[in-house]
Amino acid sequence: MTRILAFLILFLFNVPIYAQNTSASPYSASGLGERSFSGTQASRHMGGLDVFTDSIHANLNNPAGYGFLKATTYSIGINYTNINLASLSESRNSDIASIDYIAVSIPAGKFSFGFGLLPFTSVGYRVEGNDDTSEIQIFNRYEGNGGLNQAYFSVGLPLTSYFAIGSTLNYNFGNLFYRTGQFIEGIDNGTFLSNESSVSGFSFQFSAQAKIPIQKKYTFQAMYSFQPIGRLDSRNSRVFSTQSLSTEILTDFVQIDLTSSGIENTNPNLSSMSRIGVGYGQNKKWFLGVQYNFIKSSNFSNKFFERKNISYQDAKKWIIGGYFIPNYASFTNFWSKVVYRFGFRNEQMSTLVNNIPLTERGISFGLGLPLGGLSNVNVGLEISQRGQKDLGLIQESIISLRVGMSLNDIWFVKRKYN
Repeated sequence: MTRILAFLILFLFNVPIYAQNTSASPYSASGLGERSFSGTQASRHMGGLDVFTDSIHANLNNPAGYGFLKATTYSIGINYTNINLASLSESRNSDIASIDYIAVSIPAGKFSFGFGLLPFTSVGYRVEGNDDTSEIQIFNRYEGNGGLNQAYFSVGLPLTSYFAIGSTLNYNFGNLFYRTGQFIEGIDNGTFLSNESSVSGFSFQFSAQAKIPIQKKYTFQAMYSFQPIGRLDSRNSRVFSTQSLSTEILTDFVQIDLTSSGIENTNPNLSSMSRIGVGYGQNKKWFLGVQYNFIKSSNFSNKFFERKNISYQDAKKWIIGGYFIPNYASFTNFWSKVVYRFGFRNEQMSTLVNNIPLTERGISFGLGLPLGGLSNVNVGLEISQRGQKDLGLIQESIISLRVGMSLNDIWFVKRKYN
């Protein structure tokens, strides 16, 4: 109990770090922001595969996986990401460093549970350019920041030694800020329209996981998870102001009344999501899995903040990934005990820009480095591309270094000497 309380204190004191931007993408202007991956780094290094579960690692995206957990686990994940944004005429780079999750997972006899905090969506962009359609020289600026965080509590229950079910309660909360500005040539002061939303609400997830042994040393795994549509509460405000182009100082604020238009309080929805995956492998040697994710995002709407050039479609993602361990039981060769992970994903995203579908493809590699006992550090690289500039979109080339640490209960046991 003392260990849990110590981690809880660390967890609570670090909550403010989640007031962070985890995106530098102009596509984060759509929806409620760019949706973050909500799994561990070990899962991310396998392309985002959720179907694999074991007894010592938390599976944040699959609550049924807690049903097989045997060791208390304290997890944290961080990343450093470089994004190159390119159009047909120019390109620029952005760098982001952020925390991906803080989580605690605890076996409690006949069931296991976990809780934690992670970023759910993120808004972070600033786009500037001239309006070529106007006879007057007009300079436009579009920017946004903020995002939603997610505090979760999960429970997993084994029904048999081969089958478990689980559920997760999520509390989503955060602030979204969007601002559009326009300057006319020869005039220092420009006009700005700022939209801000304070968003909160609950969502739920349910899942089932099967682990079926085959000929003692092999295991077949399968999972299904479903997240029903969720409703959020959004308190909104809109401000008209002027800003100096030379000093960046905002003046002449005018609060716009949203009551008459019925958008002071709105209820954007969280789209329903389904995941299904299967995999097969030799215990403590190798595993290969495939997974399909589907998000019913075509029905998304946010009456308060809508963009004319953005619409929505259902999102689909295919994942293939796995791992290989040369010799798990080796006492002499450290690298023989390392877990070598790999993954590939191909995604049709929920956003259409000017009716052009947005897609993303990525590959990932990772190393699971043993620390002693059951604890480990997972280090990996992910390379992906989103959008195509030859279709008139901004093309994003993304390289992410992701590091996760999983500390098991035995790591904290005090050594005894005679």
